[in-house]
Amino acid sequence: MKRKIGKIKEEIKGITLVALVVTIIVLLILAGVAISLSIGEDGIFKRAKEGAETYQNASENEKVELDKVSNYINNYLKENNKEDEDEEEEEEIVLDVEEAIKIGTIYKENTVIYDKYSNPVKVPKGFKLAQDSGTDVTKGIVIEDANAGDEISKGNQYVWVPLGNIKYNENGDVKTINLGRYSFDATYNEETGQIEGTGEDTIQQLADDYENIVTIDTYFKELENSEHGNIVAKNLIEFITKTKASGGYYIGRFEAGKIEGNTNTFSIKKGQEVYNEISEPNAANLSRNLYSSNSNFESDLINSYAWDTAVVFIQTFSGDADYSKQSRLQDELTTTGNANDNNNYDVRCNIYDMAGNVREWTTETCEHSQNIPCTTRGGYYYSSQRCTASRNAYDMSSSFPRIGFRPILYL
Repeated sequence: MKRKIGKIKEEIKGITLVALVVTIIVLLILAGVAISLSIGEDGIFKRAKEGAETYQNASENEKVELDKVSNYINNYLKENNKEDEDEEEEEEIVLDVEEAIKIGTIYKENTVIYDKYSNPVKVPKGFKLAQDSGTDVTKGIVIEDANAGDEISKGNQYVWVPLGNIKYNENGDVKTINLGRYSFDATYNEETGQIEGTGEDTIQQLADDYENIVTIDTYFKELENSEHGNIVAKNLIEFITKTKASGGYYIGRFEAGKIEGNTNTFSIKKGQEVYNEISEPNAANLSRNLYSSNSNFESDLINSYAWDTAVVFIQTFSGDADYSKQSRLQDELTTTGNANDNNNYDVRCNIYDMAGNVREWTTETCEHSQNIPCTTRGGYYYSSQRCTASRNAYDMSSSFPRIGFRPILYL
């Protein structure tokens, strides 16, 4: 029995060592195989690395392809947008007066366009050229409010008064219009009851000389500031500077007209009841507030520079060289744009009613008396003594049926 037990122990001990050795050898082999599979030429790590690189390359290639597609889409959209913009730009930037009249271009920015003689005209944003506008500045370029102001102001019309050397024929011949204050050869003869003289204009004050106080007809001055209580130009130097830089300004085509039920604004349209019985301060206030929310241009009550230069413009190009001495045309008040005598309408270069219908407030100061510091201009139905060029003084609170007003625009 003892011998059998010992034999069994020996056998067990021998088998265990052999098994251990075999196990170790197997493990070594397996480790070798594992190491070989992991780090060998075709090892797992290498395959994993290659797989990662392949994935990364595929991802980068995919990104490149997606970028190509994205760029293609963007370029397609950009080209189509550019075509739309080009079409819009082509529509809004019409630089020819005749073409602008024909297609009714509404300008989306202050834009310089050119008449048939290549004279520049600066059109404000929100305006178009009226269908009955002249095709060159000598005939009167008329702009019409399309969306520059509110609904009430739509259709208001203004005429361009050009400055500088103005071409008036195909040969390129020029005549010069200087911004300034003028006197005119027009004198009322009490015996005959007629305005006499040639109507010829004489420059009394160039705009560049605005700082000097120049008196016309003894009492009348255009001041930056007045001590008499009357309303002066909103900003005289700005008017002069901007007007000269733009090469012109706009004058209301008609006298201001009333809008039924609304005393806070007015119209510049034909056939309206004249906005009269208004004081000079109120006329100035209405003129300045007409486009107060529009920063593309300024509006104001007409000043003596604007009035006189418009008359010179008319006498130079209308063929009516003595328009400054004309007056009345009729014996009663009529609607805007309809003053006439035997169908001879008071219209020159597309500007109406400066010789008749009602006199008009201006920002010019009269120093004849502290009590009458305001100045009116133009002829009117009530009296043949007053003509287009005449100046008369009134109390600033005066509001007569025979006194109205008209605005100017400058940009």
